Amino acid sequence: MREKTKYEIEMDYLRAMDQAKELDRLADDLSRIANNGIESAFLILKNHWRGDSNESIELAGRNTTAEIYRTAEDLANTARSIRSTANIVYRAEKSALNMIF
Repeated sequence: MREKTKYEIEMDYLRAMDQAKELDRLADDLSRIANNGIESAFLILKNHWRGDSNESIELAGRNTTAEIYRTAEDLANTARSIRSTANIVYRAEKSALNMIF
């Protein structure tokens, strides 16, 4: 197995950081959707629903919103893990590269 170059180490690190940034962006988008879009949609549906299921619709809305928030948090946690791992790997690879030269 050949050694990575300094450039390859840097590029791998930057790719990992870009992936973490994208996951953070997706997490923010999901949180915004849960905060504004989903609750509004279920409120409109509840207010215009004719029937006995009004409470079921409200419960479904709360459950859906909670699941979206959980998914957003999972994405944010994954982004943090990627950044942490990328930093550890980056430092280890840079250290190994310095030992070679």
